[in-house]
Amino acid sequence: MIRVIIERVISEGKLDDYHALIRQAKNKASNSAGFLTGEIFHVKDNPNHVIVMSCWDSFETWEVWAESEQRLDLLDAMRPLLESDEKVTVLESSNIKS
Repeated sequence: MIRVIIERVISEGKLDDYHALIRQAKNKASNSAGFLTGEIFHVKDNPNHVIVMSCWDSFETWEVWAESEQRLDLLDAMRPLLESDEKVTVLESSNIKS
């Protein structure tokens, strides 16, 4: 299992437009094979700084979604709303025994 963290900074005045697109993205991702859960957060002191966290059963299933035409089309629609490119971090479970 992996977790994916996507950070985006939304341009001033574009948050409502972004919310409409991120809802579409979450709905489409949730229908993708391997998707387990997803949450959307705003940084407390900066609501335009958005963190999307999702959980996937494997890196391969995330990669299929990440490269899918559906996600790329949504990302193209989001780009004009962003101050900079999104930052994607993929986390995998550690094998450290407690």
